[in-house]
Amino acid sequence: MDINYKLEIEFLKEVEDGENETNRKELLSEEQLTKIIEKYPHAPHDYIAYLKEIGSGNIRECRFKVQPFLFTLKDLGLDQYYEIKSNIVFFGDNFSGDFSGFDLDLNDGLIVEFWHESGHLHYTKKTFYNYIRQQIGINETEIQEQNFKQ
Repeated sequence: MDINYKLEIEFLKEVEDGENETNRKELLSEEQLTKIIEKYPHAPHDYIAYLKEIGSGNIRECRFKVQPFLFTLKDLGLDQYYEIKSNIVFFGDNFSGDFSGFDLDLNDGLIVEFWHESGHLHYTKKTFYNYIRQQIGINETEIQEQNFKQ
């Protein structure tokens, strides 16, 4: 199934202040996407599609940030403070010290959150697509009502 973020792009245009620099996003080039896929062949397709269609950057004045790369706690120098599985990679954070990513050992494309206060992993059972829609703040009922009015 191909993922399309057209609705999410339109929604963000409506709710984000286009003049606010914190809302700027950068689309990744094919070369950048290829590097991610080569390094992490099990990176979910909906995550790659998001980077291609919406891009990396902050969502709604710093509610959440999607990075243009995948990273580990070791990359951040946090592995000396927390011990988690080695095949957990993150794509973003909530500006409160918690990270969101994937457990590549499972290869299921579902989101795992790292909660810094407890040092625990929380398996959300959500796909990237559903998780990022939640971070964007898309309420399915509101979307259906908006589409009905058009």
